[in-house]
Amino acid sequence: MNGKTLCSHGAYPFLLEDEEHFAAQCRIDAYMASGHGGQKRNRTYSAVRATHLPTGIAVIAEESRSQHENKKRALRRLKKAIAVRLRKDTPLTALPEPIRHLFRPDVRELINPKNPLYPLLCATVLDALYHAQGKISTAAQTLGITTSRMNKILSSDKDLFTAANNIRSLFNQKPLAQ
Repeated sequence: MNGKTLCSHGAYPFLLEDEEHFAAQCRIDAYMASGHGGQKRNRTYSAVRATHLPTGIAVIAEESRSQHENKKRALRRLKKAIAVRLRKDTPLTALPEPIRHLFRPDVRELINPKNPLYPLLCATVLDALYHAQGKISTAAQTLGITTSRMNKILSSDKDLFTAANNIRSLFNQKPLAQ
């Protein structure tokens, strides 16, 4: 399914976990990053690979010389990767409580990608799009937002946009134009 996995609960149980419980479900491997960055970077185990054991999804973070900072980045990226790759196999019946307010008509701003709820928003939008067979207007209606707001959410993030186009291609829909 194009790098996607269908399951009964989708990404939601994993995305609703607090950081400590989520990290307990992961294997964290530290390693020496290759490439430029000075002597210290090449001699210390500062790069981090985080693997979510229940799903097998893995990401890396190696930007910082701090292993602690890279671990935080990797866990944040891992939640987003789970949100982008796991699809719920049943249609949405209700919006997840923690992000329900983001879909009210009077809310115009987009959620910051660094917000801990951002992966949950990504999963919800992509699940709605998947069950709408890639149709933006149908997915927007399911979420209670306008089509233009749905397009704005999808185009605000490269990974989200790519995942949306992958879903659309599954249902023989034309790719979205950026």
